[in-house]
Amino acid sequence: MRAGDSFTMINRGKTSFDAEAFTLLYLPIIGTDAFALYQLMLSFSTGRISHFLEYLNIGLHPFSEALDKLSALALVRVFDDHSTLYLEVKSPLNFENFLADDFYRQLLISRIGENRVAGLAKTLEPKGKEISKKFHEIYKVNFTAESQSAKQTNQLDMGAFQSLMERQALHFSDENKDRLTLYSLAEKFELNWYELFKQAESTANADKTLNMSNLIRKLSAQSEPQPALSEFPKAFADLILISKSHEPEEFLRQIKTQAGGFVSSDERKILANLARQNLPAQVQNVLIHYILIQQKNASLSANFVNTLANDWLRNKVFTAETAVKRILERNEQAANKATQAAARTTHTGPAKIKKAAPEWSNPNYENKTSQADLVKLEQIRLDSLKKLENTKPTS
Repeated sequence: MRAGDSFTMINRGKTSFDAEAFTLLYLPIIGTDAFALYQLMLSFSTGRISHFLEYLNIGLHPFSEALDKLSALALVRVFDDHSTLYLEVKSPLNFENFLADDFYRQLLISRIGENRVAGLAKTLEPKGKEISKKFHEIYKVNFTAESQSAKQTNQLDMGAFQSLMERQALHFSDENKDRLTLYSLAEKFELNWYELFKQAESTANADKTLNMSNLIRKLSAQSEPQPALSEFPKAFADLILISKSHEPEEFLRQIKTQAGGFVSSDERKILANLARQNLPAQVQNVLIHYILIQQKNASLSANFVNTLANDWLRNKVFTAETAVKRILERNEQAANKATQAAARTTHTGPAKIKKAAPEWSNPNYENKTSQADLVKLEQIRLDSLKKLENTKPTS
């Protein structure tokens, strides 16, 4: 958008405007620049963007921000046809409709407080008997077909959302702020109230308060395009499908049963902790498979599980696809490091011997020595003792 671009108002003179309602209801939300711009658009028909800038005494960037605020509240629709903007101004809501809309009401509360909004909502109660007539009593109309003009909207049904919250004993951390966030998320990710509730429920805190940060992270990660199963090796593609159809404890039980083992109470505690950390079930299943099958551990270790879970949460791993992708990336990085180390050894000669901590000192270490290896180790120990005895000095 440039100051020299043209604009055309496509519905000039076809809007209703209540100056008092617009001032009291919209001004605190949109600010003075957008407030003045809207009224100026009611007077202009065509011209250049520079005309707005001159009248309002603002720059192009503040003008663009003001226009965005108006379009976000459905006060104007903007169409960009290269060097020309087509602007359709919409009528503001009146007092009754504005304050009856929970989203707009909460938005105004966030700006001027609940007490002032309650004051704006007060009206005089009528006295006497109502003698108003019904439409059908005065106008005789033959309806030949049902009207199809009812407009369906995707606006969040906050009443239904909160009713289910109450049944599940969930509550807001900051009601006004959380409600506005929910409206924004429902619109951005095109979710109905029930779909959004299930996501909010799965990311709630342990004290049953909604966690907007977790919810935003999860929805953002899930909205990103997921790689096709064909992009993964066959075994991992199968793992992704299986991970999405099992609960973690059942998935763990099946793996342990196949190996002749059982799910311990400690492992159940580990899974419960992963659920509290809002790690999705399908991601937990990939983690379980990685530790028990790919890493060949007999059981889940809290330290190892928590290390991986923290890494995945920090890297926004909320789907089986991204979990498998993370594993493959780590495997590739490890292989590259090994290749680079081997290349350095070839060019510079044998590396200096560095004493490393023994593997058994690692809290995740598992003894995998076979019986045959134990026999060999015992023979080595006996041979060493025999050599020592032969080298002892004789008295």
